[in-house]
Amino acid sequence: MTRAERRQLDKGAIELIEEAFQLLRRAPAALLAIYYAGSLPFVLALLYFWADMSRSPFADRHVAGAALGMGGLFLWMKFCHALFARRLRAVMTGESLSALSWRHYGRIFLSQAAVQPTGLFLLVLALVLAVPFAWVYAFYQNFTALDERESSELRIKIREALQQALLSPKQNHLVLAILFGFSFFVFLNWIILCLVLPGLVKTLFGVESIFSRGSLSLLNTTFFAVMVGLTYLSVDPFFKASYVLRCFYGQSRRSGQDLKIELRQQGRPARLGSSALLALFLLTPFGLNAASSQSSAPVPQVAPVSAPPPELDRAINQVLQQQKYTWRMPREKLEGSETAEKGIIGRFMERVRQWLRSIRDWLIKWVRKIFGTRNNTGADSSGGYGWIVALQLLLCALAGAVIVALVVLLFRVLRPRKRPVIVPGEPLGPAPDLTEENISVQLLPEAGWLKLGRELLERGELRLALRAFYLATLAHLAARNLISPAKFKSNRDYELELRRRGHSMPELLSIFGDNSLVFERIWYGLHEINQELVQQFLARVEQIRVQSA
Repeated sequence: MTRAERRQLDKGAIELIEEAFQLLRRAPAALLAIYYAGSLPFVLALLYFWADMSRSPFADRHVAGAALGMGGLFLWMKFCHALFARRLRAVMTGESLSALSWRHYGRIFLSQAAVQPTGLFLLVLALVLAVPFAWVYAFYQNFTALDERESSELRIKIREALQQALLSPKQNHLVLAILFGFSFFVFLNWIILCLVLPGLVKTLFGVESIFSRGSLSLLNTTFFAVMVGLTYLSVDPFFKASYVLRCFYGQSRRSGQDLKIELRQQGRPARLGSSALLALFLLTPFGLNAASSQSSAPVPQVAPVSAPPPELDRAINQVLQQQKYTWRMPREKLEGSETAEKGIIGRFMERVRQWLRSIRDWLIKWVRKIFGTRNNTGADSSGGYGWIVALQLLLCALAGAVIVALVVLLFRVLRPRKRPVIVPGEPLGPAPDLTEENISVQLLPEAGWLKLGRELLERGELRLALRAFYLATLAHLAARNLISPAKFKSNRDYELELRRRGHSMPELLSIFGDNSLVFERIWYGLHEINQELVQQFLARVEQIRVQSA
């Protein structure tokens, strides 16, 4: 392959990244909403998992359930990334997306679930070895970027992703080097912003906090983990767009689709506003739980002075077991549980059972607290708990409304759109006057002239039916781009034009010449006409349609 033939495939890394930036700028807001619907829950849950596992002394009790939840969110994120790459490819090519069934969505989810979790181990191994990291990283990005319709089988899609990862290694390494360098500066920008923000809030609004007194107090592992999460959410769409373009140009080496795109200029306006991103932020339960935990937390019951010492000790221990008092407790005091003698699988299943049991108890306690408190305080609101119950119900209603709105939004974005069915239009006005000498062929389509001719044939108007069939022939040839109808053209002009454009179809020329001769004799020469002659004319019309198909 010559250098000129490889020009489109071997684009420069900077040129490819610039095209990826422009592609994301043209993308509608609904497309980014799909991406953040998968990435945002996973990143927020990962940060919560990081903080909880590193600080909570009870982390060993619910680590199994938390790990299962993180695994489910990871698969959901990769599924949303695949849908994001599919729609991004449609924006790039300017083609309309075909409707996907729920079975197709399930196949996309299963294929991503089968391959993407292996990247958690292979990417770390490749990073340690340093040399194959770019190819391994490109493989997993390509597997997300490839269209599911082009490779329905998993092994075929894996092979295609591997082939695309091996193409243009220099371009691949340069793209990764530039984007990772860009990510580092985005990371520094987020750090500077968060360090300056407390002082800026104090200057503008007079809000004093511990962070405004000393910004260096922010510098801890949790802070840097949050900065990494924000950097990932900011730059990962550019990684995805770059590898969508790499796969597209790599496959165009065989299909030539990039040349077709260059010949077609088409734009697509944005359909959804940025309100989808706001709804996604409102969906996250962490801030809502933090806000509602203070209002819904059980008030510690002070034991009466006359209570026996064992009961008083039990009440104190129950209060101290709450998570808000135990997050700084040394973890070594809680080690050595009853399941220490069991194996790894046994301990894991025991933790899953305890986690499910804790969820059940929490739900029961939550329901009893809401309805039980309302029943006890309904008769006498002087205790001051009525407004707390109302606030709890209001928060639950708002959370439910946000979840329902987000589900409706995602359903409207992801649901298959029915394509409009184009039905041949019927003439709205009266039928054309066939007695008019300069009648235009464009007044009716081919089917309309044939229908009009058959109606006239049933009524016995043979000359008008013959002319309708002849105009149907001209409309058919015009639709095949064999003639260009015009009022000033004669039948001889049409024959010469058909001879010039359809010289490879001699039988078509002969049949059209016979019908033109019969039409001129009947319409202009006033020769006799009968039913048999019209049927023979109509039979030759059908032959013309078959020959030019």
